[in-house]
Amino acid sequence: MDTAIRIEVLPARLGDCLLVECVRGSGPPWRMLVDGGPPGTWPRLEKRLSRLEPDERHIDVAVVTHIDGDHIGGMLPFLRSEYAEDVGDYWFNGPPHLPSRGRVQGSVAEGLSLVAALLGESAGPVLPWNRAFGGGPVDTGDESGFIEVPVPDGPRVTVLSPTHERLEVLDREWSEAIDQARRVWQGAVRPDIARPDILEPLGDLAAVAARKTADDTTAPNGSSIALLVEHRGARAVLGADAFGPVLGAALHGVAAHRGLPALEVDALKLPHHASRRNVTEALLEAAPARHYLVSTNGDTYHHPDDEALARVILTAPDGPTLWFNYRTQRTARWADPALYERYGYCACFPESPETGTVLELPATA
Repeated sequence: MDTAIRIEVLPARLGDCLLVECVRGSGPPWRMLVDGGPPGTWPRLEKRLSRLEPDERHIDVAVVTHIDGDHIGGMLPFLRSEYAEDVGDYWFNGPPHLPSRGRVQGSVAEGLSLVAALLGESAGPVLPWNRAFGGGPVDTGDESGFIEVPVPDGPRVTVLSPTHERLEVLDREWSEAIDQARRVWQGAVRPDIARPDILEPLGDLAAVAARKTADDTTAPNGSSIALLVEHRGARAVLGADAFGPVLGAALHGVAAHRGLPALEVDALKLPHHASRRNVTEALLEAAPARHYLVSTNGDTYHHPDDEALARVILTAPDGPTLWFNYRTQRTARWADPALYERYGYCACFPESPETGTVLELPATA
């Protein structure tokens, strides 16, 4: 069966680095790079890009979902690389796009250079920035809002996050957000989160899923650019680190716009590395999927959280598959045959720590 969407989740430690391709006939695929992981991810990303044929290295869109160091770190060296100028458009909400700064046009390097300078780095050449949005912010407006981006001869791309309110919060907390990004860039870890990873028995997943957990409130995560990509009958949600309620409301908005009770998708890249603060039952019910992607090796924050994956398994349609880009003690527990038998799901892992994981969604239209 022909592949419609190919999602490659590169090994990016605690961060995200995704290469998404939508197959188009006999020509090169439409290609999107989503984030670059923390700084140390760049050599792996560069090696992966070098495997592309020289005449097929064009990247249609490169998305910097938000300014956290585990997402933006690898994008800064990318901007100085030979690949940067062969990108059709960069999507990123930089300082000129924050509400108090007004609607300002510029190049992506102008925005990222402001971030890079604070991290002690430099950005690259002048490049297209938010061209699909008229040079303005990637902003879905109110809750349940979304933006459909026309892609000639390509996929249907819908922006699900961030809302204007989330950008306002980032605006107020910009200095603190930059400080935290700098910490990740420099390899610093806050003492309050540098704790051992304690693995508890999974047992009854219903009890695990029902544990009360607080919602994510961090400004950078709330400003994440999250996307719905649809092509030849296949659908995938790329959740970045977006808030569960924001994603859920936008997905309900898309479904209502199309006259559907819920938007069934093939794949959902779980937000915030499958954190219990972001993966809620309401979100999962808004986009029931067959495949769930997890991007993390568990560094620092010990993701994925048991509560998040338990909610996935119990809320998803029958027979879901969990896709991990690392096999760790925390993720390997989910390959327990007894859990498979009891709850009717399965898990997939990369062949080696260097490869990440690849999910190919078949075309149905």
